[in-house]
Amino acid sequence: MSNRIPLRKPGAEVGDRHDLHADFAAEPFDLYGRHHEVTAAEADVGVTKVSDGLHLDIRVRTTVATTCDRTLDPTGLVLEFGDSELLAGPDDEELAVDDWTLDLGRYAERALPNEVPMQVFKEGTEPVGAEDGGDEIDPRWRGLDGISVSGF
Repeated sequence: MSNRIPLRKPGAEVGDRHDLHADFAAEPFDLYGRHHEVTAAEADVGVTKVSDGLHLDIRVRTTVATTCDRTLDPTGLVLEFGDSELLAGPDDEELAVDDWTLDLGRYAERALPNEVPMQVFKEGTEPVGAEDGGDEIDPRWRGLDGISVSGF
């Protein structure tokens, strides 16, 4: 299981494409007051040689172990994310590329916090919300019924 994938292929000509698949490891992280463990991670990377460098198509699938916001029970969260970008030079900090080598672990560490929803619910549970009649006014605000705003 390697986190680093070489992107350049010797002898590739403009228009040549090669596809790579890799399972990789990603570091655990804390977000929104919860600890998240990445239990599985895999990536499909398509690399196309273009005249100005390489075009990358990156698709990552991860399973993140976390807790349900409603029940606090352990739950798994399956996330898919990726990028489709032109890589004009050998290095790109945003894509975690150094010397034409993609570091999948670093790429996932940068992208995962943007993919995790603020609230996670275990399958079969739902967020607590207003029942039918959700437009009902809170009775504590009834004293303001007679006030009107005019002139705006």
